[in-house]
This record gives sequence, structure tokens and C-alpha cells, in this order.
Amino acid sequence: MNGPERLNEILKYLKISANKLSVEIGLDTNVKIYHIKKGRNEISSDMAKLITDRFTEIDYNWLLTGKGDMLTDSKLSNSTFSETATMVPLLPVSAQGGTLNDFTVQVKDGDELERIVSPVKDADFAITVSGRSMEPEFPSGAKILIKKINEKAFIEWGKVYVLDTINGIVLKQLKPSDKKGFVKCVSFNKEYDTFEIELNNNNVHGVYRVLMIMSLK
Repeated sequence: MNGPERLNEILKYLKISANKLSVEIGLDTNVKIYHIKKGRNEISSDMAKLITDRFTEIDYNWLLTGKGDMLTDSKLSNSTFSETATMVPLLPVSAQGGTLNDFTVQVKDGDELERIVSPVKDADFAITVSGRSMEPEFPSGAKILIKKINEKAFIEWGKVYVLDTINGIVLKQLKPSDKKGFVKCVSFNKEYDTFEIELNNNNVHGVYRVLMIMSLK
């Protein structure tokens, strides 16, 4: 697959035009993108960096050379991809501190936030992981796509969730507790202790299922 073909694959995947891609990656004109699209130029390392810095799920090496997979998370099953890629807000909080609730209100009020492409269905938001408690599966700096659930109806034990608590937001594997109304919050990094939290409106503003982690380059 040559450069123009790889570019067309990206445009098809993102569901955008060459002109829109030029705008998204900060180019003053669409000339460079159209030259690649028409086969006049190959994709340079600088162009590949511009595209993959903006759309972090696109693999830099694939875009530059055609080797490997187009998406950085090659372990993600094709069945989880949406037929139409969507843009989701990247909330300016991390999975360690801050509160999601404040920012979700801002989103509903129409405040402008950075948005990233979500290749999975039904994601509400993206946030950035901070800290080492969920390493190695969730390294600090990685972005995760999340969706709010009704925790009173169903929690799939053993899966990873983001809890929006009064003390900030935490990223943990959830397991059942012996105490009614509580859940165990388990870290993958064994240096961090398991703790329990009560799932009520006073302690937890919301529970979000992690749909996907966006791999770091």
C-alpha cells in the first residue's frame, strides 16, 4: 500500500475530507494533502507526525512505511469498531484527581473542549490516565475512552471502571464487597492497596466503563 492509498484509508476511517484533514492538523492550505492524495508526493516523516499527533490512534510507522497495522492498538477486536468514527470530548482531568462531574456539566452547557476520534461505539468522553496504580495495562499518559453506566442496575465484576468520587476520580478494577452497597477497588500494580468505597450519591457522582485504551507510541 503506497502513500496515497494509506492516506485514503485514513480519510475513509475518519470519515473526513482531505480539506478537513488539512484543517485538523493545522495546515494553512490543503495543497500538501492533495499532492499526496493525487500521488505527486509520498507521506513525509513530518506529515506523518502531524497526522498521528492529532489522531493518536493512527500508527506512525504504518502511516510512514505501510508496515504493521493502521491503528496503534492492534489487539483491539474489529468487532468493537464503530461503522462511523465519532469525535468525543477529551476532558481536562486525569484518572487520579479532579472530578468528572464538573466537566460533564460544562460539556452539556456547550463549553468548547478538545475532541479526539473514538473508533469504538458509544464512548461519552476521553480522559488521560495519571499515576502508576494501574500499570502495566494502563500506563500513565495513555488516553482511555469511557461510557457512563447505571451502576445500580449492573456492574460487570472484574472489569475496569472510572469512579467519579467526591475525592477525585479513580481508575480501578471493580470487585464485589462483603459490605452491602460497597465495591472493592483493585489496582493492577501490587504496590497499591485495595480499598472499598460506598456507591451512593454522596460519595460517587458516576461510574464509567472503560471501553478502550489508546496505546502510547
